[in-house]
Amino acid sequence: MKFTLEEVLNAGAHKWKVSEIDLITKRNLQDLIQKINSLGYTPPMRASSCLRSIKDQKRINPKAMGSSHLYGAAIDIADPDGKLAKWLTTTNSTGLVYNGLWMEDPNYTKNKNGQWVHLQTYAPRSGKRIFIP
Repeated sequence: MKFTLEEVLNAGAHKWKVSEIDLITKRNLQDLIQKINSLGYTPPMRASSCLRSIKDQKRINPKAMGSSHLYGAAIDIADPDGKLAKWLTTTNSTGLVYNGLWMEDPNYTKNKNGQWVHLQTYAPRSGKRIFIP
C-alpha cells in the first residue's frame, strides 16, 4: 500500500485540508511520502500521526516543540505487531540510509495504546539513523 497526501493529512487528531498547508510543508510531506513509499514494505500500513498543529504537539509531547511533525517531515505508522520495526532494523536497515530517513528507536515508541514506527526526513541532533528521542 502506498501513502497519499490526503491520507497523511488525515492521520492524527487534526484533519487537514491541502488548502490549509503552506507550500514548504506540502513539499516536506510529498518528500516524506515518496521516501516511505520507496522503502518497499508491502504489507498494509496505516499512518497514526503525521502533520501536527502546535496545539496537538503541546498535547502529545510538549517537550518536543521542534518536532519534525510540525513541518510535515515526520510520520508515525501503526505497528501493533512490531513487524515493520523489525523489518526496518534487520531486513531492510539499508533502506533508511538509501531513502534518507531516520527512525526513532523502537524501544521508545510503545505505550498503553500500542506500538508505532516514527520516521522522519530530518536528521536528529545525534545524527544516528536509528535514534533515541
